[in-house]
Amino acid sequence: MKKQFLLFSVLLCFLACKKGVKKVVTVNKQEITVDTTSAEKKDLSDFRIFDLYSIENAGKYNIFVSMSDIYNDSLAIPEDIIHNQKTKTFAELKHFELTGTYREKLLKGTSLSETDTLFLYNYKDAKLQKFPIRDLKSVANLNLYTSEGEEISSYDYMIGFELNEPESSGLSVMDKTNNSLVHFGKESPFSGEKVVPIHWEKTSRDEFPLSFKNEKNLENTYLAKFQNLTYYLQDHKGEYGISKRQLAVVKDNKVIFEKTYTTAEGAEFSPLNFINNNEYNDWQWTGRLFKNKPLVVFGFVSESFGCPSITFLDSSYPDIYTNCDNRH
Repeated sequence: MKKQFLLFSVLLCFLACKKGVKKVVTVNKQEITVDTTSAEKKDLSDFRIFDLYSIENAGKYNIFVSMSDIYNDSLAIPEDIIHNQKTKTFAELKHFELTGTYREKLLKGTSLSETDTLFLYNYKDAKLQKFPIRDLKSVANLNLYTSEGEEISSYDYMIGFELNEPESSGLSVMDKTNNSLVHFGKESPFSGEKVVPIHWEKTSRDEFPLSFKNEKNLENTYLAKFQNLTYYLQDHKGEYGISKRQLAVVKDNKVIFEKTYTTAEGAEFSPLNFINNNEYNDWQWTGRLFKNKPLVVFGFVSESFGCPSITFLDSSYPDIYTNCDNRH
């Protein structure tokens, strides 16, 4: 009897933890299952991905990874720089190497060591480069919004690592930083697979696999194919244009993922690949960016005041926001 009661309790707990419902909708006479069941979110708080900067110093551009999103030590900059700034040239203030105790403080404050590696991954070309941290300069760069003659504080600096890339590679710094992300650690988290632009095309509104209460607000509908998946995107109009975009991903006649994108102050919808007739068709991307993790999508919203996010096509994974040191 106790055993039966225990089994019944476990079943109740399982049902309570899986919140959601299943329903069936018909799209062009084809039934598609919509499963809104959600699972507990996985903890990816220690899974940090960084963006790259192209920084100009003395007429030369360097590749720089800022750690200031996670490193906020008010004593990270030598006191001599701040206290005696009026006796220094702007070039001396703009960029300098952090050595000795200041490098040690950076490593400790970011939980890194000299034996860790900076993994630079170009997801467009599936190219992985490795840079041992012991071989990288730790540097401070004035942020792009600080002008010559202004009073400078330690907060005005971006602090991180400078990549020693050979100029003979034939690629510009911009080519090296585009479509690339960085991770620090012992092992690379990147899949080694190419991530590809999503190829949108317009389709009928009836194709979209989710139903809406207010169909008067619906605008264009788009679809794209990737492997055995079909991506649908539905525009909703608001007072000043498109107010939101809803993504639904279908596999084997089942909606396996859905997400709603909205805009806010400083954030706007990115142009859609192959739809907006712009010269670039590499805004939205999809593929397996990380090994042992679900497929991802990203590039739907352009942020002015924040950092871009990467979305897993699995509702049990939270979005990852890249550390981009976006400041104004």
